[in-house]
Amino acid sequence: MSHTMFRLTPLALLISPLALQSCGDKDAEDTSGTVYCSPEANAGADQSVALASVVSLDATASGYPESCNQEGEDALVYTWSFDAVPVDSYIDVSALSDNGSNAASGATFTPDISGTYVLSLLVCDDTSCSPPDIVVVTASAGDAAPVADAGADGSAEVDTRVELDGSASYDPEGAELEFSWALSSAPSCSALGPDDLFNPTSSKPTLICDCDGVFVASLVVSDGSAWSSPDYVSVTCSSGNQLPIADAGDSESLAPCDGSTIQLNGFGSYDPEGEELEYQWTVVSVPSGSTVDESALTSLSDASPYFTWDVPGEYTFQLQVYDGTLWSAPDVVTLVAQDITANLKPVANAGEDQSTSATASCTTSAYVWTCDDCEGQEFDLDASGSYDPDGDSLSYTWTDLSGVSTISSRNSASSLVSVPPTAATYNVSTSHSFNVQLDVADCATSSTDVVTVTVSCKGEK
Repeated sequence: MSHTMFRLTPLALLISPLALQSCGDKDAEDTSGTVYCSPEANAGADQSVALASVVSLDATASGYPESCNQEGEDALVYTWSFDAVPVDSYIDVSALSDNGSNAASGATFTPDISGTYVLSLLVCDDTSCSPPDIVVVTASAGDAAPVADAGADGSAEVDTRVELDGSASYDPEGAELEFSWALSSAPSCSALGPDDLFNPTSSKPTLICDCDGVFVASLVVSDGSAWSSPDYVSVTCSSGNQLPIADAGDSESLAPCDGSTIQLNGFGSYDPEGEELEYQWTVVSVPSGSTVDESALTSLSDASPYFTWDVPGEYTFQLQVYDGTLWSAPDVVTLVAQDITANLKPVANAGEDQSTSATASCTTSAYVWTCDDCEGQEFDLDASGSYDPDGDSLSYTWTDLSGVSTISSRNSASSLVSVPPTAATYNVSTSHSFNVQLDVADCATSSTDVVTVTVSCKGEK
């Protein structure tokens, strides 16, 4: 059985006698028939929340008893206090929003550590206060693993001390971290091994390069319950010739409509001295069940080889480039392949409905009016508000649902619809509506929207 340790706050030791003293006389009735009562506090239901999330207290059920007929609940003052908090908590009443006001019926606070927080509520009007009511809030830390951040890649001269920086690592629940660094790789000319970092259990260990090349250090952090995934930082050391720079392209999630054959892009790589580069790609990781390996790439030495993924998931590739003397630091790119079943439906937007007015000439003979037709009208069609949640390319199709209009460009995002002449009646505005449907489609799904254009036709002398 586990026990939650908590401490009573100084205010909690005083609140009960103070509350009892403030209650005053029992309910009374004046000569007008109004029954006066002390307010009643209702601190709301007990809550269980995640550590560091905002707790919203709810005292809205507080007020006067139903037997009372007095008004003024909108002037009640709500005062919260912490009766008990976890032993190591530094929280106090200053953490409560709007405390001691009418707005404090919905006061908020943020727990600072895991444990049990006991709060009491007093509700007061101008003459008396309620007895206190209690609510218990239990804050629990989640089980998310911490995140290691080994810092930015850097460069240094041989035989000089380089400080690595993992201080940006963090735990989602705010737990204190334990650091573990190691030298993951070193150039073939180096005599350094995995344990040759100074202060490898600190957030900022140091490295002294012993030859030209790229040294890669790894960092994992622990929150006492779980270890993070490793993060890597490279230090490029040289005593003369500058290392070339590898650029494996941007990591991204591939849209389901992108297909299964993907091109890598190492064209961003360069050599500071302008030397011609050689390329070397390797497969770092693939999803479980995938058969993709180096043989799946069309070339390991091209700047932009192709590969075909076979299982949805993350594919990570590493690129190094060589200037004829030195190899670059490795650069990695991760591409997330998605099955077509993950494709999201596009959203069609045919634009706002439109209307215009037109007039026609009318003549009379023997008290009978004869009117010309109102001239045909043109309206702009605009599908630019359509979009695909996956970022897929869209195709557009406009369709005249009325069967009498003409569309200038049925398969463009922007088009023009021409509606025919409409019949006019003397001194009467008659509305004629025409519907145009927009279909937008990605590689697998489609959606529709309809825009209505209206001509108001009136006959005049």
